[in-house]
Amino acid sequence: MSLAADIMTKSAFAAHVGVSAGRISQYIAERKIFGDALEGEGRNAKIRASVAVEQLRKTLDPSQRFGANGAATRSAPAPVASELSFDVPEKPTVIVDPFIDEVAAEKLKQQKITTARMEREEALELGRYMLTDDARREMVKAVAEAFKVMEQAIPEMAKAIAAQFSVSTHDATHVLLKAFRDHRAKKARDFADAAAELDEHVEDEQQ
Repeated sequence: MSLAADIMTKSAFAAHVGVSAGRISQYIAERKIFGDALEGEGRNAKIRASVAVEQLRKTLDPSQRFGANGAATRSAPAPVASELSFDVPEKPTVIVDPFIDEVAAEKLKQQKITTARMEREEALELGRYMLTDDARREMVKAVAEAFKVMEQAIPEMAKAIAAQFSVSTHDATHVLLKAFRDHRAKKARDFADAAAELDEHVEDEQQ
């Protein structure tokens, strides 16, 4: 494999070894993939596949190691370096061991929890999710802007009413502004109550 072909995105490397992209982020956070295996930093970092696979063979539990085709396996012996192939298989072969001891099962459970948390954090960073506090602030800003636009139109409405009903523009403006501001105060309280009822967390049905 050429040097360029050996460097992959996190998603491509995840497919290469038969795990999720979130699991690759977890491996990097836990320093199971590190140093020479990384090209760049942060979200845009890429994976040097040959180095990363060797690091994972040394840092993962036996139940999580990779087979000769790069796919994740359970309790399968790690092949020597000369047996490795970095061609992406059409369907990663997973060797399932019918027995996983209690310690390994608990560790797998904790890793799933960590992976789910990291995937949520990544989704938040990419903008799919929005914090409830941020949503409340945006709601308040939008409503305030709408009321501002309406209030700016009151002088023109007052002129039209004054001309139509032969009253002073000043009196018409005063009446309209008072009625508008009373209404705005009531609606502001309603919006505040509605915002306070927003859940901190909601069920996300998107896969």
